[in-house]
Amino acid sequence: MSETKISNRYAQALMQQANADNKLSVVASDMALISSTCHSSKDLSNALKNPIINPPQKLNAILAIFSKADKSTQDFLKLVCSRNRENILPDIAEAFLNLYRKAQGIEKVMVQSASAISESDKKSIESYVQKHTGAKSVEMHTEINPSVIGGLVIKFGDNLLDTSIAAKLRKLKKELNIA
Repeated sequence: MSETKISNRYAQALMQQANADNKLSVVASDMALISSTCHSSKDLSNALKNPIINPPQKLNAILAIFSKADKSTQDFLKLVCSRNRENILPDIAEAFLNLYRKAQGIEKVMVQSASAISESDKKSIESYVQKHTGAKSVEMHTEINPSVIGGLVIKFGDNLLDTSIAAKLRKLKKELNIA
């Protein structure tokens, strides 16, 4: 079975348990912390994937790092480690967050720009995304990328809006090469 399917199954099980315990938002914030920590710490990611480190050591490390997590989350982490699935913990956390966003009507939006985006532009992007997706709210992640040159690159769901100057230059270059 692929790691994606396994991650989704663990995420669905956690979602059901969090719903049953009425701790959905608490577990979601714990999973967001786990996801961001695993993605930002290369050492942690490598340790989780390292077959030389035995599972009890990995479990102790995980529980020490996420000691402030809710008991439900810690129990889930123990389950994941007992099944030797700690290597896909970041994937499980991401899958859970995707399920949580879908259940709560939250649309995740990635915005790239050459410079910082103003609050009014963020509000405009938010209302545009809500209008086109029917989402209740928007979770916006912004990134400054100088290669955009100007304009914006907005990604949400299966949509990509590229109004960047770099994209316009690529299109112009392509048209000039054809002519």
